Amino acid sequence: MASRGLSLRLKIFLGTSLVVVLVLAATLAITARSATRAASDAMTRVITSAREAVDAQIEGRVEALRGRVEVFGANPALRGIVQSRDFGTALDQTIVAVDQTGADWAQLVDGEGVRLAKSDAPQAPEISLAGSPAIRGALEGESVTAFGISDDTLLAQIVVVPIADRAVYGALMAAQYLSRDFAAAVKSAAFDQIEVVFYALDEQDAPHVNGSTLAAGALTPTLLQELHGIAQDSVAAETRTLRVGDREYGAIGSTLRSAGGFPLGGYVVLRDRAVDFAAFRSLERTILLSGALGILVAALFSLLVARWVAGPVSKLAGAALRASDGDYQADITANSRDEIGALAGAFRRLLADLREKQELVEFLSRADDAKTVQLATSAMTGTSAQRVAAAGLAPGSTFAGRYEVKEILGQGGMGTVFKAVDRELGEVIAIKTLKQDFLAQDPSALERFKSEIRLARKISHRNVVRTHDLGERDGVYYITMEYVEGTSLKQLIRARGRLPIPVALSVGKQLARALDVAHEQGIIHRDIKPQNMVVEPDGVLKVMDFGIARLATRPQESGVTQAGAIVGTPEYMAPEQVTGDAVDHRIDIYAAGAVLYECVTGRTPLTAETPYQMIARLLEDSPESPKALNAELPDAFDALILQMLAKQAALRPQTALEVHDRLAEIG
Repeated sequence: MASRGLSLRLKIFLGTSLVVVLVLAATLAITARSATRAASDAMTRVITSAREAVDAQIEGRVEALRGRVEVFGANPALRGIVQSRDFGTALDQTIVAVDQTGADWAQLVDGEGVRLAKSDAPQAPEISLAGSPAIRGALEGESVTAFGISDDTLLAQIVVVPIADRAVYGALMAAQYLSRDFAAAVKSAAFDQIEVVFYALDEQDAPHVNGSTLAAGALTPTLLQELHGIAQDSVAAETRTLRVGDREYGAIGSTLRSAGGFPLGGYVVLRDRAVDFAAFRSLERTILLSGALGILVAALFSLLVARWVAGPVSKLAGAALRASDGDYQADITANSRDEIGALAGAFRRLLADLREKQELVEFLSRADDAKTVQLATSAMTGTSAQRVAAAGLAPGSTFAGRYEVKEILGQGGMGTVFKAVDRELGEVIAIKTLKQDFLAQDPSALERFKSEIRLARKISHRNVVRTHDLGERDGVYYITMEYVEGTSLKQLIRARGRLPIPVALSVGKQLARALDVAHEQGIIHRDIKPQNMVVEPDGVLKVMDFGIARLATRPQESGVTQAGAIVGTPEYMAPEQVTGDAVDHRIDIYAAGAVLYECVTGRTPLTAETPYQMIARLLEDSPESPKALNAELPDAFDALILQMLAKQAALRPQTALEVHDRLAEIG
């Protein structure tokens, strides 16, 4: 005996509990996100203020240095030393400048920008520094502050002042490194619980630490690259997060540039996230505790919900078991407006469809006079028989090196249909040859037809005869398609007269499904009629020849007066189809209405002696109400058929899906 699975009650209980857990988890996540954002905003405000304080410290330091350097550079004796290019005295003066200004080093250049001496490099070569924007600015009479690089990896603040009287004789440059001591001073003067890192870029743009309040061992090359990226994004409104050791920091920074705007390095301000997130951690613990209590309460409630839901579902399961045994008469009483009610309504519609299909199958079994067909048959003319025989399509022959022809099923208005076996696939198929007349009368007909067949091949639906392929052999164009064995709807009506209402409803709903799937692909049948429909022994309706009627349709501009322009069966054609007006999918809805009219009355909506009389009646007369010919017809069914037969397309149901749904409401 197979083991029994979890009961529906337990599944609902587990599912509801899971939903509660997910909701609480989502609540926690949302709360965490909000708290994180609030904490991040607070941290951003603090750390942004810290960056502003660091910028103020850097600016104040360089301005103080500039004031001292300008005082020293104003000494008249210094002008004479620069003018005379006394190298020894110039070196002494740079050393004195370092002592008096507090700079880490100083250097003098003459009026041409050639270096005379550098305090920390007595053997510094006599080279031109005129290419430096800072030196050039000073030689033009302006004091310049900027950042510079010394010894490839030492980042410094520099001040360059002109040595001038009425003319500029040279310039004095002084520099202070952004060292560890300066970083500590910045941290002390800015905010508590922040860290500061200054770094310089070498010629390969690799960062090197100059001054930091973080432990030296924590500043790995990878971390320095991350810090450099943060400093480059100096305009970011939000902080970035990075891990240093076992701590997470929020970080923001700035790039430090030369006088010419070239990036030389930067600094990053960091703040431990734990400081700002402490309040959130406490809130998180509170939410988790409250959530556990909420899950317990919700779990108990879910048991009650499970009991309420399982009852109706059990009844639906019983009805399904009865249906599997062929009993479609179960009474579905659930009428709630929730999902259970929707399921019950869908099940009621399913049982109604099954009852109608059962009636259709039983009706077919009583239709002793109906023949099994693939297409409405008629005798072939001698010319047609000769043509197909010449093409290798005689029964017993092999056509196109692949198809073993078994028998001729019949001849329609556009070609001949054969039953054959596809030897490559081992399947029984139907082959429909196309009359040369249709291809010869319009040079563009073949291309239009090929386009329509390509679309028709996309239709895969149980109510549509599947089109397989379009081919040509020895000048004969042919279509291979699904072989359907069943009873032509036209023959069924001829043999039995009008159909019972449930049978007509089943036919109408299946036809509407077929049209709906075709119209979604942009395909209009153009020749819907009972002759193009086959009912299989199991009650499934199949609609044939999607895409084939396109071959017989002339371009709109050709008009309806040309020979052969009106193609189709007038009894089922919409008025706009015979007047040459633009047509769309609503001509199929009209034709479906004519088919339903014939199903419930046993006759077509309009009758006439000749096709031209039929066209005249089609344009001028309205059909008699089908209810007048069949008193058993429900009023809603009568109204739907007459609306589908409206002469103006805008007054008909606008989609096949609408037709199906209205038929479902009737049945």
